Order: sequence, then C-alpha cells, then structure tokens
Amino acid sequence: MLSGIIPIVFVPFDSSGQIDPAGLRRIVQFELAGGADGLGINGFASEAYKLSDAERQRTAEIVTYELGGAIPLVIGLAAGSTEAAIAQARDLEALGPAAYMVLPPSTMNNGPQALIDHYVHVAQATEVPLMVQQSPHIPQYAHCLLSAEQLAEMVHRSMGIRYFKIEGGGASERMQALAPLLPPGVGLFGGVGGLTFLDELEAGAAGVIPGVGFNEVFQQAWAAWKEGQRARVRERLTHYQPLVSAVSSKGHEFSLHARKRLMQRLGLIESAYVRSPSIQPSEAEILEVFAVADQYQLRIAQPEIKPR
Repeated sequence: MLSGIIPIVFVPFDSSGQIDPAGLRRIVQFELAGGADGLGINGFASEAYKLSDAERQRTAEIVTYELGGAIPLVIGLAAGSTEAAIAQARDLEALGPAAYMVLPPSTMNNGPQALIDHYVHVAQATEVPLMVQQSPHIPQYAHCLLSAEQLAEMVHRSMGIRYFKIEGGGASERMQALAPLLPPGVGLFGGVGGLTFLDELEAGAAGVIPGVGFNEVFQQAWAAWKEGQRARVRERLTHYQPLVSAVSSKGHEFSLHARKRLMQRLGLIESAYVRSPSIQPSEAEILEVFAVADQYQLRIAQPEIKPR
C-alpha cells in the first residue's frame, strides 16, 4: 500500500519548449536520493494538461525506466471520457505503475452519479489500483467535487479504488468526513504542495503528494509522525512553513516557475521553461523564493551560502 511522501515530478523543457529527457532523469534521481517513498508523473505539477498524449506516454516511460522499480510510481490520467480513460489505463499497464491518479472528466457537468460510475468502470477495467483525485481548487474541476458518501460509494462498488487524493479548500475536513466511511486498506493523501500537511495527517492521511525540490521537509515530518512525535511534526512543519508558503501559496503556475528556477539554479536542468499559457513571475518574486530557500539546511540551497 502506498504511503509517505510521493512527489509529482515536473517535466523539464528546453528553451524551445520541448521535453528535456536528460533533465527529467536528473530530477528523478534527485528525488530518489532524497528518500522519496514514491514518485508521480503526469499530474498538475508535470504540466500534464499542456502535454500531448504522446508526450504523456513518453514521460511515463522515461520515469519508469529511470526508477527501475526502486520505488512505486503513480501515473496521472485525465481523460475526457470513460472509454478514453480505460484505453489510457490499459496502454500504460505494461509500465507496472503502483496506481493511476485519475482526474474526473470535467468538460461537461454530468452530475455526481456519472462521475461515480466513471471511476467504478475504469477501476473494473484495469488491474492497476486507482487513486481518485479531487481538486476543486483547479477551476476546471470545481464542479466535480463529490461528497464523502459519494466517494465511499465508489470503494464499495469496486475494490480497485484504493486511494483518494483530497486537496483544495477544506481538504482536511473532507478527509475527516471520508475516513470513517472507508474499509481498511484505503489510503488518503493530501496535495497542494503540502501547505496543510499537518491537518491532513490528523484527519487520517497516509501521506502527501507534493511537488519536487525540498521534500526533506515532509520526510522529517512523516518520520516523526510514524514515531508518534506530534510535537516534533508540528515543529518541523512550522520551521519550514516560510519555504512551503513561498513556493506553493501563490497559485499552481507560480509554483511551477519557482520549482523549475530552483532546480535550474542547482544545475539539474538547463532551462526553467514553463509551457504557455502561463503567468510569468517577476524576477524579484523568484529572488525572494531563493532567499527563503537559502535560509535552510536543504539540498536546494546554494552551496556557498548554505547554513551550517
């Protein structure tokens, strides 16, 4: 069963906006070296919504082969129909993912029962466990929010649904409502860069699915949580909150730019290109992120000014 810190890797591009495979491999190795419990690809943090179908297949293959089975891989799916989602799931089965993180079809508002049926039918069509992703903070998915009872119905109809990623406004409260309705062995995860990780842990989360770059922050908190040291969890997350907020509290596109610029500064990628359309942060905003990152004893900090 998946648990712990499972970052979604971003997809590096060259200066012309084409996928940089070597950079992607280096990002995977960076997160492996940092002790990630799993990795994800083709989520929001991967700019999956800006990739073609062929590119999403390619990035999944690159990450799979680079991991070599070292840790579990979660692959994101965001098809516009049940039939397309089933086809994508079957095409990717050969890569052996630990789970598919599945967004709902969102172009039309077909109501909650259609979404429940969608997930059940996809789960029944693949051997790979499903992670149902609820992301109402993303405008395209705001109308796809389901109640705890509706989410629980999916699990009781198909045991292929093994995980939920609950993020956006009120995530911890939504987890708290869902957890008692689920059978044993179904995991809950938070997201949104780990901004509310402590609240999610207290609500029953089995981990968090953040972006890349500084996951020592969450690894320290997770290790303390497993040892029952709640005060230590709070202390660690409070200590690092300025960095988490600097990167993740200004919206998704800002976080993409910030993480890519941090990794470019570290020498892991040559270009910090984010595909269009996007909101370009000012250089002052990026320098502010750098300054906050350099206050901590983290791999992402500049070596020459890293605190002792």
